[in-house]
Amino acid sequence: MNRYKVSQLAEQDLEDIWVYIAQNNQIAADKQIANILNRLPMLAQFPDMGQVRDDLGEKLRSFPVKPYILFYVKLDDGIEIVRILHQSRDIDRLFSE
Repeated sequence: MNRYKVSQLAEQDLEDIWVYIAQNNQIAADKQIANILNRLPMLAQFPDMGQVRDDLGEKLRSFPVKPYILFYVKLDDGIEIVRILHQSRDIDRLFSE
């Protein structure tokens, strides 16, 4: 069984994404969050799809859901989403904190 879990930090990222987009368009915010969440089962089933990101953290991988990037680690039975960040953010800095 391939499962996924979402870290507290990634849950906060999702909330921040929704709030930011919803300031202008709540329907678009709902669609963006749904688009991200709809990718998680596939990514859990095929965790090697993502790019290895050892430059940011041990065993870390990334997968784009434009304009966002999902950062995750493989688990024995799936994946854990660590962060969900907009591609324009300073990702190196955020992972070094």
